[in-house]
Amino acid sequence: MSPRPPDPGSPRPLDRALSLTLLDTVHRIASLDAGTQERSAQLTIALREHTTDADAKTRLKWAVSRVWINPPRPATEMIRWAIDHPEQFPDRRLMHTGALMATIPFVGSALSQLGRSFALDQALTVAGLRQRLVARWGETSTVSGAVGKTITSLRRLGVVDGGGRQPITRCTPLPASPQAAAWLVHAVILCRQASSIGVRDAAEAPELFWAAPTTPDPHYPHLEPHTEAQNRQVWASASLE
Repeated sequence: MSPRPPDPGSPRPLDRALSLTLLDTVHRIASLDAGTQERSAQLTIALREHTTDADAKTRLKWAVSRVWINPPRPATEMIRWAIDHPEQFPDRRLMHTGALMATIPFVGSALSQLGRSFALDQALTVAGLRQRLVARWGETSTVSGAVGKTITSLRRLGVVDGGGRQPITRCTPLPASPQAAAWLVHAVILCRQASSIGVRDAAEAPELFWAAPTTPDPHYPHLEPHTEAQNRQVWASASLE
């Protein structure tokens, strides 16, 4: 199914460069058996180790909460599943990158452009990526600045290397369990703001260049396999619309 245009009502860019340590902290708090207010208070305290007091209460908190604590409604079940099944993610970098892709479509757009370039053996710099993403998301200072922050975040997660004036290169693909592979297919559907994806398209999704190929487990609960006309096999999202 063709992806829909970006939802103008959702936050578009990644306005902060994130790290594995920071995302681990947010994930740990999201996993607590505690109420919303208690988790919010604990997150503010934890974020003070990474930023100023004011930032810990406002912009940084809002940015990271969207990934693991207060995701967009279509991604709530997918994010909750990852929180409840940490054993499926021995490499947390894969988990965090999938969560970023599902909750911040801008990150998915960047990964898609990178994956297409890698598949064609094209060299792509941050400036070249910025040009492509501005064409899709609009020429604003926020969108322009988000490109560098996105690449920095992906580099810190071990997804890409390079950046700045140097070509962006891919790192060794991260291994995924079969259920985590299905979870990543779900992330692709969400970042494209679609409702389904062909099985073959999912296996070749440019957004997933950083994940080692693994056959998705059909028992992952938030995807449903279907057969469409002319025997086309698809994965359909079973999450809330």
